[in-house]
Amino acid sequence: MKPVRVGLITTLGRNIGDDLIREGVQRVVAAALGGREIEWVMVDKHWPLTVYPEWHPVRLALRLPRGKGPAQTLARTLLHPLPFSRFDACDLVVQCGAPVLWPESHRSEWAKPLMREVVGRVAARGIPVMNLAAGSCYPWEARAERIDDPAEAAYVRRTLADCRLTTARDTLARDLYASVGADVPLLRCTAFVSPRGHAAAERDDRLVLVNYMAGAGHYDWNQAVDGGGWEATLRTVIGRLGESRRVAFLCHTPAEYELAGKLDPSLPRLLPRTPREYFAAVSGAAGAVCNRMHASVALAGLGIPSVAVGTDTRLLMVDAVDVPALYVKDATAERVLHELETGMARGGEARDRLLAASDETWSAYVAAVGAALA
Repeated sequence: MKPVRVGLITTLGRNIGDDLIREGVQRVVAAALGGREIEWVMVDKHWPLTVYPEWHPVRLALRLPRGKGPAQTLARTLLHPLPFSRFDACDLVVQCGAPVLWPESHRSEWAKPLMREVVGRVAARGIPVMNLAAGSCYPWEARAERIDDPAEAAYVRRTLADCRLTTARDTLARDLYASVGADVPLLRCTAFVSPRGHAAAERDDRLVLVNYMAGAGHYDWNQAVDGGGWEATLRTVIGRLGESRRVAFLCHTPAEYELAGKLDPSLPRLLPRTPREYFAAVSGAAGAVCNRMHASVALAGLGIPSVAVGTDTRLLMVDAVDVPALYVKDATAERVLHELETGMARGGEARDRLLAASDETWSAYVAAVGAALA
């Protein structure tokens, strides 16, 4: 029996959180396919034209003078209907969990050249397309209640129509889909099930991990976030934790590794490069404080409590796994420490609760993907 070819719309080489999302998707799809051999075809959405093979006229246009401008646009417009993209040879295409709903998401770099021109076409040919763990990303202080922009609504409806299955990883994403007439299931992010099958280390009750991003997140969103204030708060948290516990930095990117060294050069820093390295490095921890939402979600999948601190509605993804998620302006040192110590004090109870939720999420995903494929 020939392998099943599964196309993945993902992000490659940016931060390990994307790898954790994709790891969960791959495990779910493999289980839903009953253990059949799979050939994965990965396309980085930030380089959408890599959906075409090197010899494709659209790719060749990039080598022409001014190829990244008019020639590329003309070639793509004229030639994208040709059935020679890398996804045309796939048996299934999956958008791996990520923010897909944010202000003017229809203008993203992949919306037209990948989602409309290729994914829409292969879906029309009968190739199943799924959008798993779709998330929202809006300023925490100015989150949308519905999608009112006609162009945005049209893009979202088109994407929904192209997909046999769409799942939302947070309540806002679910509600925004509802505002355009779609009832999608709420399933926690696939990073929550990514640790399945990885051996857990013996728990070290003294080890606490800290994941630090300047300003507590990717963007300020014009919310006047005090980056220096968050840095000072985290210094206080680390100092207090260090009185009775061992603290180590958990870094998702080389830039975070350098930033952590500046925050406190005396502390060890972890920079795992693969999911296997990630789970081996973190599985013994008692708890964590995280600015990366996927750090909190993946740790929860190992039964490790944490406190997430961020700037936008990605916090709702963490809230969905029943882990404390604080807007940075509400994250005082006292509150962060209280939430973290409360979670760690529950020990086995917290671990069992999180692992049970991960099992429930796993079963729901496998059932939903299997039903959509059937």
